[in-house]
Amino acid sequence: MFFWPISGNRKLPTCATRDIAAAAAKLLLDPTWSGQDRVPILGPEDLSFNDMAQIMSQVLGKPVRFEQVSFEAFRAGFIERGASEAFAQAMVDMLEAKNEGLDNAEPRTPQSTTPTSFRQWCEEVLKPAVAS
Repeated sequence: MFFWPISGNRKLPTCATRDIAAAAAKLLLDPTWSGQDRVPILGPEDLSFNDMAQIMSQVLGKPVRFEQVSFEAFRAGFIERGASEAFAQAMVDMLEAKNEGLDNAEPRTPQSTTPTSFRQWCEEVLKPAVAS
């Protein structure tokens, strides 16, 4: 089971760290890049946390479930684990914005779509980590 204060049905862009690294390396190697621009990296698909739980269940061969928690419970958990109140509130503020669609503001284009699917990441990264 995994927990988050965002609705389980809210579809968000999903992006693998390897795709972020590839985009960063491409820019670092580009002599024309000035470092002053936005670079959207949205992954190949938008998924909800319920979608992710279903994919993880299929890949791992055991049930995985998403459960939405309240923003206050999320905030309290951060503080219980040693985060400052300011940091915990900043996380809540960010996740409230995501829950309202912040991550869906950037339109998906061929340039912002990266190749690694969530299923592929689960098969290549998550499953071996869980098995070890």
